[in-house]
Amino acid sequence: MEQLSDSERVYVEVDFNLRPEHRFSTLTDRQESLAQQLKCAVKTVRRRSDHALETLTYLLLTGSSALTDLPQRPAPAVRAASEPNAEESMDRFWGLNRGGGVDIVCSEIPPDERPEYASPHDRNYLRYAKFADLDTLIFVRTRLAQLAPDVVVRDFAPSEYFGTHADVLVVIGGPPWNAKYREFLPQLPFHFDSRPLGEDDPLIVPDLDNLTLAPRWTPGGELIEDLAVLTRITVQGTTVFLLGGCLTLGVLGAARCLLDAGRGSTNAGYITERAGDDDFVVVTETRRVGGLTDVADLAVVEPLLLMARPYGDHWKVVVDNTERFTRQRKHSPRPTS
Repeated sequence: MEQLSDSERVYVEVDFNLRPEHRFSTLTDRQESLAQQLKCAVKTVRRRSDHALETLTYLLLTGSSALTDLPQRPAPAVRAASEPNAEESMDRFWGLNRGGGVDIVCSEIPPDERPEYASPHDRNYLRYAKFADLDTLIFVRTRLAQLAPDVVVRDFAPSEYFGTHADVLVVIGGPPWNAKYREFLPQLPFHFDSRPLGEDDPLIVPDLDNLTLAPRWTPGGELIEDLAVLTRITVQGTTVFLLGGCLTLGVLGAARCLLDAGRGSTNAGYITERAGDDDFVVVTETRRVGGLTDVADLAVVEPLLLMARPYGDHWKVVVDNTERFTRQRKHSPRPTS
């Protein structure tokens, strides 16, 4: 628990009955005691406790190395004094409102590809075993909990999600394995060319002469880089973020580009300077180096492509560096072994 921030540690210690001033026999009594001390509603304490426990779970599952990605969250009073602009800009960028809700719809593995314990009828059933981009789901949930502890975050598979008018909807994983992502494709200036399992799903941009972008591989079949595709659109008052990629690496790269503790705020600022509050699409490279996912820094290396549009208008190209990608490789197929 030493790896938690000061504010998160308080909620966890109260839940575990480790605080003498809030020591009661039931969790309800402990949380009510903390709510009285903080002069807030009990449900607020419960939400913050849930977020703190999620962060603790993530740290336990990933080990201490997770701290390089998720540094300690300062206490609210300290954070407000030290970085109000960064926090407020991220809240506005993501559309996060106190007491609001964020729904996450994560891609799911096709039924015939799932392990046995992904079935609710299996004696060792694990709900999260059916999710395809599980690393991205855990990362997004954890970072949103740190950014906005007063926001309720829920996660779903596409097959179990029915719109609940959340303030923010985050869709993780591209259209091949995420039916919710497919619902938004008619509004987007790109699409993925769905290929059979085991092959890449290249990105196609019709407005740029059907420009085709795909992952890069070494002759020996090692993945060099994938494409991270970040999209924000507004639909009937809901801010929708689509985090996609040709492969799972690109999906994680898209999430980290916008939510990384070190660069997320900078990247959000780069996009806001060029797209404002309009809908946008950003395409950039994502690499894995030594088992670590490289995080894009758009202020240093601009994205391959940035398109934007006012709500309901036509998409326009704002930044086009796609020649950088096509110059490095003339679209070559994935090497076969």
